[in-house]
Amino acid sequence: MKNIFITTLLFIGISFVASAQNSLFSVNYVVTVPLGNTSDYIDNPSGRGINFEFQKFINPHVAVGLEAGHTTLYKREEDKVYTEGSASISGVQYRYQYTWPILATVNYYALRTGLFRPYAGLGIGTMASNRRLDMGIYTTSKTHWQFAIKPEVGALIQPNASMAFKFGAKYLMGTGGDNFDSQSNINFNIGFVIFN
Repeated sequence: MKNIFITTLLFIGISFVASAQNSLFSVNYVVTVPLGNTSDYIDNPSGRGINFEFQKFINPHVAVGLEAGHTTLYKREEDKVYTEGSASISGVQYRYQYTWPILATVNYYALRTGLFRPYAGLGIGTMASNRRLDMGIYTTSKTHWQFAIKPEVGALIQPNASMAFKFGAKYLMGTGGDNFDSQSNINFNIGFVIFN
């Protein structure tokens, strides 16, 4: 909860800084579909996500900026065995994975103006993944930081010069390390964009 609060404060601050012309700030609702090693732990899609983006246009078609967000995956597993070291416990498991990506981004917008503005983007940075397992009175929680990369495609529906609606899909992948396998998922975003 503390991390969500800090992320929110960070991007509220960025929105006040975003007063120069040719910039955009967006807030996005995120639906996450786990893939690969992530889906081995939790394979349920989740609608528990939010994402904030700030970008500045460096020419009519290219914008650079920052992105941060939070997603939560959850699954209940019946009659599972959890082993750590030489101890094993069996019972009902409640599995959670919280992810906080923080990325530098660059987007290419095919059209500078118009109602429909398709784009493609790339993000590079880091992501923190916290895995939590609750089983009766036993709880384990570990956070791992990974290098992250994110290709993205989508479109803006822009009815006027100051706002737009955003629809996009991102493939977010974190590299393995720190005794934690690489993590990946697809995020589907629906958002609201403000232009300055």
